[in-house]
Amino acid sequence: MATLEQLKTHIAGAKEKAVAAKEKAGNHKYDTALRSARKKVKRLSRKASKIVYMEKMKEEKKKKKKGGGE
Repeated sequence: MATLEQLKTHIAGAKEKAVAAKEKAGNHKYDTALRSARKKVKRLSRKASKIVYMEKMKEEKKKKKKGGGE
């Protein structure tokens, strides 16, 4: 499974490819390369957000256990 740091580097690369695809597509709104590049950026962003969320929830669970049930 990819770590958060790896995902951040992949997201940066995917954003660069999306910008390049947008420049190449020009005025064509429904370019397949542009759509796939945008989808990849969104997918990787969701994956990174999920990792951050899961880490946050683990920390909250630890706090609840240490709190004595309050």
